[in-house]
Amino acid sequence: MNLRCFKTIACCLALLLVGSAAYSDVARDDSDAVALFSKMQRAALHESYRGTFMFSRGNMSSTMRVVHRYHNDQEQERLTQLDGEMGEILRRGSEVMCLINGQRLVQVDKDQLVNPASNAFDGYMPGHKHYNLSKVGYERIVDRSSIKLAINAKDDVRYSYQLWIDEQSGLLLKSHVLDLEGRALESFQFTHLELPSTTTDSEFEFETSENSVAHHRIPMSRADKRWPERLMWEAAYIPAGFMSVESSGAHHNVMLYSDGLASYSVFVEKLKTAALPEGASIVGATVVYLSKLDYENKQYSVTVVGEIPAMTAMKVAKNVRAVMQ
Repeated sequence: MNLRCFKTIACCLALLLVGSAAYSDVARDDSDAVALFSKMQRAALHESYRGTFMFSRGNMSSTMRVVHRYHNDQEQERLTQLDGEMGEILRRGSEVMCLINGQRLVQVDKDQLVNPASNAFDGYMPGHKHYNLSKVGYERIVDRSSIKLAINAKDDVRYSYQLWIDEQSGLLLKSHVLDLEGRALESFQFTHLELPSTTTDSEFEFETSENSVAHHRIPMSRADKRWPERLMWEAAYIPAGFMSVESSGAHHNVMLYSDGLASYSVFVEKLKTAALPEGASIVGATVVYLSKLDYENKQYSVTVVGEIPAMTAMKVAKNVRAVMQ
């Protein structure tokens, strides 16, 4: 997958988080916290709501309006960016579209890009070997009583999280991603929230003229036809608790890993220029680590992108290797 394509999608849809992983050695989580967390996961899918939330990453922040419902056995949501460039995201089941400045409609092949209000923690399972889930206390968020939960990492290869969950509905009202020192790297919070009894179909449709919108389709992954016929790539280092979720491209030049909460992707491309700025770029909890790889007198670039500490990303990038089949 082309890195520029990845960044375009990431900027448009804000966040890449995936679920689904298997765990062993069940931890003794707080039983009240487990019950509330399960309630939050159900509410994230089935609850209808309208509201406005802020999402902050490092020094950057964005305000979005959201409407969400579960209708005809399908999750639907529409997000509208309220500052900066005009952009809207519409998700109906597995269909995800982004309307940019009311003129460019981008449809994404897969439904892995979601908003932090509804699905940010849908893949996490209490009892995870590398996290502890506990109840911290009560706070008031957007004039609603919320219960604060902590998801604390047991090691230094992943981040910790704090969640504020609406006591009545179970909706996630606020969340923090914490670095290894406990500082907030990213935050999400509702500033206004309604729980309507009904929603209308028009709330989940773009208000555009068909003739004035350019349609584009951006696949999440694309095979690179320039690879040698039998050359494949593998990550020799995978942090404890992470599992391979997907390998994309004919030669596995895009690899995706998740521990059910955090995720990262590994991209391998032929190096187009001699000068490669190796090292990490960090925005909030998201790191982009670039590294150079030499194989059979050719140079390749390895890019690790994900919600993991920079040292973890570096170790992943430095341990990617070629495998001949």
